[in-house]
Amino acid sequence: MKDVHTPDPTFDRNGLFKSGPEAAFDEITTLAAILCATPMAVISLLDEQRQWFKSRVGVAVEGTPRDIAFCGLTVERMALTIISDAGLHPRFAGNPLVTGPPYIRFYAGAPLVMSDGTAIGSLAVLDTVPRTLCAEQQQALEVLSRQVVAQIELRSHVQRLADVLRDLSHSEELLRLSHRELELRVSERTSELIELNARLASEIDRHSSEARSSQAIIDSLPGIFYLYDRMGRFLRWNRNFEMITGYTAEEIRQLQPLDFFATEQEKELVDQRIGRAFTHGSASVEADLLTKGGKRIPYLFTGIRIEFNGQQCISGMGVDITERRSAEESLRLRNRAIQASVNAIIITDLEGNIEYANPAFERMTGYSIRETLGRNCRFLQAGDRNQAGIAAIRQAIADREESSALLRNYRKDGEMFWNDVHIAPVRDQHDEVTHFVGVLNDISAIKHYEYELERHANVDALTALANRNVLKDRIRQSIATAERHREWVAVGFMDLDNFKFINDSLGHTVGDELLKQVAKRLQACLREQDTVARYGGDEFAFVISGEKDEKTAVTLMSRILRTVELPFLVEGHKLFVSCSIGLSFFPKDGGDVDTLLKNADAAMFRAKEKGRNNFQFYTPAMNQRVTERLTLESRLRQALLRNEFVLHYQPKVDLKSGRIVGLEALLRWRPSNGEMVPPSTFIPLAEETGLIVPIGEWVLYTACAHNRLMLQAGVQSLQVAVNISARQFNTETLVHMVKDALDSTGLDSSLLELELTESLVMQNPEEAIGLLAQLKDMGLRLAIDDFGTGYSSLSHLQRFPVDRLKIDQSFVRDIGADPNDAIIARAVISLGHSLGMSVIAEGVSNYEQLAFLRENGCDEMQGFLFSMPLPVDELISLLRSNPTLAMH
Repeated sequence: MKDVHTPDPTFDRNGLFKSGPEAAFDEITTLAAILCATPMAVISLLDEQRQWFKSRVGVAVEGTPRDIAFCGLTVERMALTIISDAGLHPRFAGNPLVTGPPYIRFYAGAPLVMSDGTAIGSLAVLDTVPRTLCAEQQQALEVLSRQVVAQIELRSHVQRLADVLRDLSHSEELLRLSHRELELRVSERTSELIELNARLASEIDRHSSEARSSQAIIDSLPGIFYLYDRMGRFLRWNRNFEMITGYTAEEIRQLQPLDFFATEQEKELVDQRIGRAFTHGSASVEADLLTKGGKRIPYLFTGIRIEFNGQQCISGMGVDITERRSAEESLRLRNRAIQASVNAIIITDLEGNIEYANPAFERMTGYSIRETLGRNCRFLQAGDRNQAGIAAIRQAIADREESSALLRNYRKDGEMFWNDVHIAPVRDQHDEVTHFVGVLNDISAIKHYEYELERHANVDALTALANRNVLKDRIRQSIATAERHREWVAVGFMDLDNFKFINDSLGHTVGDELLKQVAKRLQACLREQDTVARYGGDEFAFVISGEKDEKTAVTLMSRILRTVELPFLVEGHKLFVSCSIGLSFFPKDGGDVDTLLKNADAAMFRAKEKGRNNFQFYTPAMNQRVTERLTLESRLRQALLRNEFVLHYQPKVDLKSGRIVGLEALLRWRPSNGEMVPPSTFIPLAEETGLIVPIGEWVLYTACAHNRLMLQAGVQSLQVAVNISARQFNTETLVHMVKDALDSTGLDSSLLELELTESLVMQNPEEAIGLLAQLKDMGLRLAIDDFGTGYSSLSHLQRFPVDRLKIDQSFVRDIGADPNDAIIARAVISLGHSLGMSVIAEGVSNYEQLAFLRENGCDEMQGFLFSMPLPVDELISLLRSNPTLAMH
């Protein structure tokens, strides 16, 4: 490396140092501060003792001792030098420029390297806070430093040229004086003339040589050179001027400086700067040089006022700045892209201290840029350092490599956000890693979406219980544990009894809320190590593990039954439900998940068959029953299409006259390829599967049609009673269905009676009252079936527009044997009459029952004592014979 004080033959260094600060350099210094976003920038020159500032922005001092100058390190290195935090730098930590004004904490300097290879100073930017420069800013600083060198060397060349031109001007004067002397002495002696001509020839030859030498110097200058007077006439130029502009020498003599610019705005600007150069001695301007061919080339033009041939002229140079403009535009574009990026971008030193952050970082984290600069990136983890991603990033920094990681970071307000971070090393011109750039992407929304997907995959959306996927996994895990410890695993299936009735009659909103409350009760009944899941619909399942026998399961199932049958309060409705539970055990009932679930399901169906509100353990015979049930359901679905249903009618008899006063339509199923299926077998299945709705509609239409047929056959007019299922008891559909059945068959509405169970109307009394009123307004008769088995409230019962109560046959059956049944039957009769309703007893099969009913004032009866249910043709024959109940 050449010593900073080695004489430079290209310019007068002492003159440069002695001239002090110059405004001509301020544009470059200001541009450097703007591009690098720093409050300070300087052009420094070093001599043996001091650092001089040829230009300064934001710096009050004019110079410093050499030994504390940051510029000294740049000159020593002969390369771009960046000190991210001078307070931590071993050479500058105690520097008075750091500890005192201007309190420099950041320094970036590009050396001023002359064409002979010597470094005379630097172009530097400074800041009072630790930071760094991005790659584009570093490049811009180096480009501007070369512009400083070009301007310095241009001044040297121009000065030398001015000296040559002054000598040339003096020589031309001498030459002109020689010609005049020749004219004055033309008449003198020939010998003297010969001697003068010889001298003149020698002078001409000498000055022609000097002229050629000066033009050679001009042609050797970089860029374009020009010399023009106050009139704008070009007096000198170099060969580059002709080559670049495309004009010949003769054409240039006819042009003026402003002719080389295209727009009026540029011409006005250049004209102002020419005036400034004549007034203040120098000026510079950036504008597009217009060539003869119309091409426009970005140039930096400089001009210095000189004396030439006894007049003031401007001597200057133009430097093509196309490359610099491109670099600056690229830098601006990149800076704008970084500033506008939705991703946070930071630049750190090798220790992870932040030297740059873009606005997106501020938006993402809540920390201002000022709060961020100088801090280590780890502050974003807020103490949450036990993350695998942090170790990966730390290793990448140590290895000077790229890396990506997923981190939990924390905003200024403490909110955690997921951060997808990618870091990459930044290398200098020597391929040394000096910094790291990091791109931070807030993926909290994506992580939340993934969480929701996982949650939906594992958690029931309605009840927040585990779903069937998690249930199966827990069973699988429990089996593996039980095998190691020789324990039992109980798998339970639970189904709510009568839930479909509540869901259909009160709506899905009430049904959903009921399921959520049931879920909470189940969780409260089971232990922490047990799992309860919603399997689907109103079915729940659970896993009980860690037990040696069945005792714990029995205790927990009994607790569930007691808890579930307690009343639920849902949207003002007091609801009563029960549940049926089936249990299977590993290892005795199965060794895998699917087998245990299938067997628990079979046991649950057995619990329903045994009257519901109980639990059953699995036995091998249950699978046969389940298979039979599935087969029956499949056949039942085809029964309507195959016209396998028939109606039988059981007469209703007046207990005073003994005569038939009405009929009840009863559904029977006679498969085309089998025996009659008992109603007790298929009707509960139809209720459970929902098939009762289309079947019930068929019953209503058929009963009305048969009654109309009997009238046409000439038999007496009788009311026909049709049972309405809970699934049919819907305000939106039942009224329409009844009206359509009456209209399509032509049956008078007074001949139709609808029977509804006590439990049905009491589930939602207020809604039931409204629906019953609509039916009553149509002219129908209404009856409450199975009275005495539900939870009727007298306050509601007296508001129901009901014509009759029907005593359930369970109370009639044991009237002679069970005093309690007789008391209930007597009370129902008394209650019905007090409310203005008639009372009918069903299932009367002997005279003892008949005598009791007549004695206690019951109005009507039906049962085997008088007649079994009959097909319609046999019923017509019976009605024509006009039989009467025998009174004993």
